[in-house]
Amino acid sequence: MQTPIQQRPRFAGPPLKRLVGRAGSWGLTLLAVLGVACIASVIASALFSISFVVFRTGSMEPAYPVGALAAVRDVPASSLKPGDVATVQRTAASVPVTHRVVSVKPDPASAGGAVLILKGDANSAEDPVEYRVQSARKMLVAVPAAGSVVMGLRSPTVLGTSSVLLAGLVGWVFWPRRQQVAPDAGWPAEDQAAPAGEVPCGTSTLP
Repeated sequence: MQTPIQQRPRFAGPPLKRLVGRAGSWGLTLLAVLGVACIASVIASALFSISFVVFRTGSMEPAYPVGALAAVRDVPASSLKPGDVATVQRTAASVPVTHRVVSVKPDPASAGGAVLILKGDANSAEDPVEYRVQSARKMLVAVPAAGSVVMGLRSPTVLGTSSVLLAGLVGWVFWPRRQQVAPDAGWPAEDQAAPAGEVPCGTSTLP
């Protein structure tokens, strides 16, 4: 009767290595989630005309503080109603304004256009100009402070640093590693293990 050759038990790496490995997996998961979010935003923009606006002034506080991120959708200007929050742009060269709609009137000089009166929630008076536009971007939802995070991530320093960290993280996770085995006095050394089909000296066999 042959004695089966048992394999040595393998042991996991030190706790620090295991922790780094888990951190790498979590990092890749986070990057995957961010990638999916970016793809979803691109699809939403293409299919539903949804884009994003960052509040950079306090004219809409306290409801929409500086740094809030708003999702907006292109709509005909005539479909807006008082109380809506809309982003409008008088000309292609002018700065977009995101304020609350006070009144909407048909524009007699433009078929399908509208004359909008807007006002910032924190302002004491209405905007000093009328907005004669064909379309506007109506706000759907806003998330406080999210815009500050997005703007920070777009800085060259953050983009460069994140690229280097991502490359290092991917290299660490996917770099091939050699399995280590723990020496155990209860297991025969590899050079002393009996080859298959042979019985070590001193080992008796059943008749």
